[in-house]
Amino acid sequence: MGKLHRFFFYLTILLLPTQLGLHMWPQWASVLGRRIDYLSPTVYATDVLIFLTLASWIFKKKFSINVQLLKKVLILFLIILVNTMVATNKSVTLFHWLKVLEFALLGYYIISTKPKLSLVTSLLAIAVCYSSAIAIVQFFLQHAIGGPLWFLGERTFTNQSPGIAQINWCFPNFSQCRLLLRPYATFPHPNVLGGFLAITLPLVINQLTNKKITQLFFLITILLGIIALALTFSRSAWIVGLLGIGWALFKFKSKIFIFFLLIVFLLGVILVKNFDPMSESVVVRQQLNSAAITMWQHSPLFGVGLGNFLVELPKNLPSRTIYFLQPVHNIYLLLLSETGIVGLGSFLLLLWYIFQRIRNSKLKAPIVALLLLGLIDHYPLTLQQGQLLFTLFLSLSLLKKLDPAGRD
Repeated sequence: MGKLHRFFFYLTILLLPTQLGLHMWPQWASVLGRRIDYLSPTVYATDVLIFLTLASWIFKKKFSINVQLLKKVLILFLIILVNTMVATNKSVTLFHWLKVLEFALLGYYIISTKPKLSLVTSLLAIAVCYSSAIAIVQFFLQHAIGGPLWFLGERTFTNQSPGIAQINWCFPNFSQCRLLLRPYATFPHPNVLGGFLAITLPLVINQLTNKKITQLFFLITILLGIIALALTFSRSAWIVGLLGIGWALFKFKSKIFIFFLLIVFLLGVILVKNFDPMSESVVVRQQLNSAAITMWQHSPLFGVGLGNFLVELPKNLPSRTIYFLQPVHNIYLLLLSETGIVGLGSFLLLLWYIFQRIRNSKLKAPIVALLLLGLIDHYPLTLQQGQLLFTLFLSLSLLKKLDPAGRD
């Protein structure tokens, strides 16, 4: 079983975009009588792989007692205990802390076993490649592909499905517009797909080598990834993705970079011109932000309980006619409302620690992209794929055997 943990870990990375899982629906996973996906205790295929990774590694691992680590664990346990006690829905809080424990153990595994960044990047490139291909096909079909993709977690939908993400397409005939499906691939929303591509594409670009076959694969992956990113019509992913790609291209110091800057400028002008501060999306986000601040004010030190934002949301919305039961689209406000100053402060200290000790310049772009996307969306902390990405990149950044040039 010595190397079996490596197999399960690399398979986890390869299947990171997937969302096949077993959803359970206890009574406490509902708000106002409605089932809430974010509250449902779910066992994903990637959870099983993480468990197999850790189990096969621990089987051969010899641990020594670290007194300082035990003290930190005890302090964390006390924080978790208090946070759970103040929560209205304690079952939700306990489940979310179990998820934190799962990814903390995965991060410890990554730091301890020091996987090769080049191999991790290659596996992520494969994930980008097949996710992008699925997204492109979905866009042109205007419905889910179906068939065996069910085993990767592709949901069944068409461009007429209720609540499906669409874009008002007016090109090339601007006099006739039509609503088109935004592709999901195997992600729960096009914005999450866009975020995954925006985060991973800069790393893939940095991995280009001189080997012709490998270089061809990475070039195809980058091309498919950029097309899929464009088709998600996620403005936040566009901006963050272009910044990250520009960062990666800067080292070439060529005319390509100048051309790229022109594209970024033109896109910025278009986005600013078409931004509507009174759109439903903006108004809803503002209401969720206000609700998060109100919750924090009621429990400033330890918050309302991890995972309890949606439980408390109906009490804190300004309108009682329509309830937007979704997390606040800002991971920092989400942590502040659910874990208070103690939780957010600990998280910011962790980020400060990581940026002080980051060992590989190639990982800066993905981490910065994750943190920027966290300002305008919640999936880096609330969805399985986002949690995996966060854990993977934050842990890799602390590996001591990766020099600044990125050689393993």
